[in-house]
Amino acid sequence: MFLLRVRQVLTSTLLALGALPVVAAGLAAQSGTITGKVTNAESGRPIENATIKAAVAGGMSYGAVSGADGAFRIVNLPDGSYTVSVSAIGFAPKTSSSVRPGAVLTIAMTARTTTLDQTVVTASRSRPEKVLDAPAQISVVSSEQIAERPVVTVTDHLRSSPGVDVSRGGLAQSNVVARGFNNAFSGSMLMLQDYRFAGVPSLRVNVPFLFTGTNEDIDRMEILLGPASALYGPNSSNGVLHIITKSPFASQGTTISVDGGERSIIRTGLRHAGKLNEKAAYKVSGEYMQGKDWEYNDLKEPKIFSTSLVVPESRRGKASQRDFDLQRFTGEARLDLRPREGMEAITTLGYTKIGSGLELTGTNGTAQIKNWSYTNLQQRFRWNRLFAQAFINASDAGNENALDDKGTFLLGSGQPIVDKSRVVATQLQHGFEMGKKQSFTYGLDYIWTNPQTGNTTNGVNEDVDNVTEYGAYLQSSTKPTEKIELLLAARGDANNVIEGQFFSPRAALIFRPTPNQNLRFTYNRAFSTPANFSFFLDLLAAPNVGGSGFDVRARGNPPKEGFQFRRDCTSSAVSGLCMKSRLAGGGQFVGANAAAAFGPLIGANAGALNPSVTAGIQGALQQAGFPAATAAALAPGLATGLIQHLATRAPTSAELSTRLSIIGTSTPLQAAQVADIDPLRASFNNTFEVGYKGRIGSRVGFDMSFWGQERGDVGTASAIATPNVFFGDTTQLKGYISGQTTSYLTTALQQAAGLPVGNATALATGIGAALGPSLGRSFAPAPLGVVTFDNATSTSTDLYLTYSSVGKSIWVRGLDLATDISATDRVTVDLSYSWQSQNIFRSVPGGNNLPLMSNSPNSRGSLGMRYRNDENGLGFELRTRYNEAYPVNSSYYTTNFAFPIAAGQPGAVANASGGANRCSPAPAGTFCYENVPEALTVDAQVSKRFDLGSQKLMWSLNAQNMFDNRMRTFPGVPETGRLIMTRLQYSF
Repeated sequence: MFLLRVRQVLTSTLLALGALPVVAAGLAAQSGTITGKVTNAESGRPIENATIKAAVAGGMSYGAVSGADGAFRIVNLPDGSYTVSVSAIGFAPKTSSSVRPGAVLTIAMTARTTTLDQTVVTASRSRPEKVLDAPAQISVVSSEQIAERPVVTVTDHLRSSPGVDVSRGGLAQSNVVARGFNNAFSGSMLMLQDYRFAGVPSLRVNVPFLFTGTNEDIDRMEILLGPASALYGPNSSNGVLHIITKSPFASQGTTISVDGGERSIIRTGLRHAGKLNEKAAYKVSGEYMQGKDWEYNDLKEPKIFSTSLVVPESRRGKASQRDFDLQRFTGEARLDLRPREGMEAITTLGYTKIGSGLELTGTNGTAQIKNWSYTNLQQRFRWNRLFAQAFINASDAGNENALDDKGTFLLGSGQPIVDKSRVVATQLQHGFEMGKKQSFTYGLDYIWTNPQTGNTTNGVNEDVDNVTEYGAYLQSSTKPTEKIELLLAARGDANNVIEGQFFSPRAALIFRPTPNQNLRFTYNRAFSTPANFSFFLDLLAAPNVGGSGFDVRARGNPPKEGFQFRRDCTSSAVSGLCMKSRLAGGGQFVGANAAAAFGPLIGANAGALNPSVTAGIQGALQQAGFPAATAAALAPGLATGLIQHLATRAPTSAELSTRLSIIGTSTPLQAAQVADIDPLRASFNNTFEVGYKGRIGSRVGFDMSFWGQERGDVGTASAIATPNVFFGDTTQLKGYISGQTTSYLTTALQQAAGLPVGNATALATGIGAALGPSLGRSFAPAPLGVVTFDNATSTSTDLYLTYSSVGKSIWVRGLDLATDISATDRVTVDLSYSWQSQNIFRSVPGGNNLPLMSNSPNSRGSLGMRYRNDENGLGFELRTRYNEAYPVNSSYYTTNFAFPIAAGQPGAVANASGGANRCSPAPAGTFCYENVPEALTVDAQVSKRFDLGSQKLMWSLNAQNMFDNRMRTFPGVPETGRLIMTRLQYSF
C-alpha cells in the first residue's frame, strides 16, 4: 500500500515536471510588451494622455495611456501580430499594423485639422495660407461637411457661419450677405467660384440656384468677413464667399450621389475625375434636382394679369398662378494641365438650367423663373506667383423677345424678362519677394458688362447700357520680426458710369506672440458701385396700382445726370412744382394743383357717378313729398345737369387745397421734400477692426472680430420718388361739392319742378348736404396727377421707382465670434455669435417714406455639437440656431408699410408684429407685410461611412428645423418649416 502510494506521488511529480516547460512557455507568451513614445509631429514635444490600443485580428485588445513624457507600455501580450492605434484630443488618429511584442515604437501624431489650421486662398486672393495666419476673419466649410449634409443649394451650408446672414425664400431661393444690410435682390457680397464671379452678369445678383458647382465637386467654401476691396475691387466691401472645387490631380475616381427628402425632393449627382498622364487631368460633374416649394401667394400680385400690350397674348386677362415646382440641371467640365513644376493651366466650362423656380426681385416683386440658363467659360493660368485668368459668364432668362411666353416673367405684371447679358473679365496678379522680410503683390482687373434685355429690363436704355470697369492694386507685406507683420495696400478703380475714381487703401498690423496666436488691427476703405440696373432699368413694375389708373415704372438713375423736377409752373399750388395728369394739361406739364383737376375728374367719371347721384336725388324728392313717379322722372335730368355743372367748375387753390403724397400713404410731403435726385455715387465703407484668433492648447480655438464701420453715400433700394397730387383736405372737398350742388339744384328745382325759391333752396341744401360727403369720400383718395421728372422719357403719368445715393454717413459696430472645442478625440463643440449695434437708421431716408434699415437681425448665433468616430465611420451633429426679429425696408418688400391692393383682392391684413407698427390694422384696401419674427430652430444630422477597400459608401440623414418651427425670414416669402433629406453616396 505504501509502495503504491509512493508510485502515485512519483508519477504526479514526473508529470508536473514534464509540464513545466509548457507552463513556462505559456507564461512567457503572456509577458510580451510593446513600448514607445507619443510625440507631436510638428514640435516634437511629448503628448500626454494619449490612448494606445493593441489588437490582434479576431482576438483581444490591450491598452495603455501615455504619461507626461509621452511614454507608454502595453504588457502581458500573447505572441502575435498586432495593430496599434493611437488617439489623442486635438490630433488625428494614427495606426501601425504588423507590430509584434518586443517592439519599441515612436509615434509622431499630426495635429487634427481644426478651423484655424485649414488652408485658404481668399484672404490674399490667390496665395495659400492658414486661417490662423490670414489677416482677416475667415471661416471654412469643408468638403467632408458638404458631403455629409444633403441640401438643396450651397447656401444651406452657410447658415451657421459667423457674420453671415441668410434670408431664405423657399427651398432654393436665398440671399446671402456678410455683416448685415441684406436686400431682396442682393449682390453686396462678392461670390466667387474658382476665382470667377458667380453672380448674374448684368444684374450682379447672387442666385445660388444658378451656381454650376455640384456638392460632389466642392472642395471647400471660404467665407471672408469684412472689406476686401483692396484686392478684389469694388463690390467686395462686406465680404467674399469663395466656392473652390476639387482638383482632378488631387481627387480622382467616381462619386455618385442620390438624395431624397420631403417636399418631393429628388437629387442625383455625379462626379468623375481622372489623370491622362502626369501632366494632364480632367473632371466632369453633373446634378439634377427637382422638388416642390413651400406655397405662398403674395397679395400684392394681381389675381388676373392685365391686358396690357407688354403681356404676352397667352397671359392677357388670364389668372395669375405661381408654379411651386422646382427643377434644375447643372454640369461642369474641367481640364488641368501642369506642363512643368509650379505651372498650371485650367480650363473650365459650366452650365446650369433652371426649368422652374421662384426668385425675388427688389423692384418688381417675385419672378417666375422658367428655362433660365447660365453658362461660364474660364481660362486660368498660374506660374509660381503669377496668376492670370479670363472668363465670360452668360445668362439667358428663357425668352427670345419681349412677348415670348416660354421663359421667365414677373408675377406682378405678367411681363416677360429677356436677359441675354454677358460679363467678360480679365485679371492679372503677380508677387515677388525681396529677401525674407518683404514681399509685394500687385495686379490689374478689367470687367466689361454687356446687358441684352430685348427692351424689357432696360427698356429705352437698351443701346446705352454697357459698363466698363478697371482697376489696379499693390499690396506690401513687411515682417521686421517673426512675430510682427505690417500689411499696406492701395487700389484705384474707375468705370464709365460714375464720375471720378475710387481709392481703396488698406492697413493691417498683425502680431503673432506665439505660433498659435494672431492679434490684428486693420483699417480698410472700400467701395461698392451700383449694379447695372440701378442706372439703366426701365420696366413696368405694377400696372394700374391699386386701381388708381397710374402705372408704377422702375427706372434707373441716369448715369452722371440724375433726375430733376420742374419748378416753373406759375399755376402750381406747391411752390412752382409741375405735374403731369390725364385730367389736366393733356399729359403736358402743368402746375401741381388739385383744384385744376377737379372738373376733369368729375367729367371723366360722369358715367360711373350718374346712377348714385340719380338715386340720391330721387330719394330726396320722394322724402320731400313728390310722388314716386314724379321723382323718378325728375331725378335723371337733375343728376345729369348737376354732374355737368360740377365738371365745368374751376375752383381756386383756396377753395380746394393740394396735398403731395407717395401713393399708398396719407403722409403729406412739403415742397422741400420733393428734391432732385443726384446721380448715383459709389458708396464707401471705412472699417476699423480689432481681431484675435488662436488656439489654447490643442482643444480650443477662437476667431473673433470687433469692428466699427462708417457707411457713406449709402445707396437706397428702389423706392417711389415721384409723389402724386391729391385733394389736400377731405372736409374742404366735401364742403365744396355740397356748396356747388346746393347752388345748382336751387335753380334747377325751381325750373324743373316749379318749386318756390324757398322750398327749392331748402331741398337743394338737403341734397347737397347728403351728396357732398358721399362724393367727397369717393374722390378724396383719387390721385389727380404725378409730380414727375423733367428728364423722364416714358409714359407721362407713370410713377417712378428709382435709386438714389443718400448724402449721409452712418456708423454701425459689430462683433463676430467663432470658437470650437475638442471635448474628446471624437466630440467637437462649436459656437458662433454675431452682433451689430443697429439695424434701423432713423436719420437716413431709405425710401418708402421709411428710414434706412439693414434688413438683418441685431443678434444671431449658433451652437453645435459634432461626434465623429473614424474607426467605424459613424458621425452625428446636433445644432441650434437663433435670430432676433427685425424689420425690413427693401423696395417692394417692406414691413410695417401699407400698400394699396387691387380691386378683387382680399381685404386688409393686419400686421401682428407689434412695436412701432404703421399698419395694425392695415387701412382698408391695403396690404402690409409683417416684420421678420424671432426664430429658434434645431437641426440634426447623422452619417455612416462604410469602407469597402478601394470603394466607399456613405449614408447620411439631415433634418433642418426638425421641430417644424414655421418661420419667415423675409417679407413676401413662405413660412419655411422642417426639411428632412437623406443621401446615399458611392465612390469608387
